[in-house]
Amino acid sequence: MSHPARFLVVGGLLVMLGGCSDTAPTAPALGANPPGISAIGKPTRSPLPSSEPFEVPAGLVCSFGVFVETIVNNQVVKTFPAEPNGDIVQLATGAFVTRLTNTTTGKSITVNVSGPGRFTIHPDGSATLEAWGRWNFFFIDAVNAGTKAIINSGLIVLSIAPDGTQTLVSQSGHEEDVCVLLS
Repeated sequence: MSHPARFLVVGGLLVMLGGCSDTAPTAPALGANPPGISAIGKPTRSPLPSSEPFEVPAGLVCSFGVFVETIVNNQVVKTFPAEPNGDIVQLATGAFVTRLTNTTTGKSITVNVSGPGRFTIHPDGSATLEAWGRWNFFFIDAVNAGTKAIINSGLIVLSIAPDGTQTLVSQSGHEEDVCVLLS
């Protein structure tokens, strides 16, 4: 399956709004070490930065707004030096728990979406996200991937073009509908 899709990813490695030019990964400048990469060629470890709570507006993925907040963030990102082909690999592991709340009714669920996951940044500015385990995704493209909010237990692979366009490459495992869970 291959679908262009705008999405929010919650849990594990990143939270991003697809399609925004300022969220596209960028290739490092020649000879530069991106943040988190050791100049001596060893991988580095850093905590996953915390994100502020946010709301996915009503009508975007569910008929009601979904408020998303991080409850536990003990994730660590291990960043490896560039591979011979220029790829930079980041692995995220550790506990990551979010609370999702229906802003109309107040009903909420707490979800362990610890992943883990691997984010590969390619020299051309494109990237690949391999998210296995439990992750929370908000797909925001009704035409191609379907507008939906899911918790996936399994494997999702996303390809992100330099312009920020995302493509759902594959998905396996069990999918739960967040909108149904919060109704």
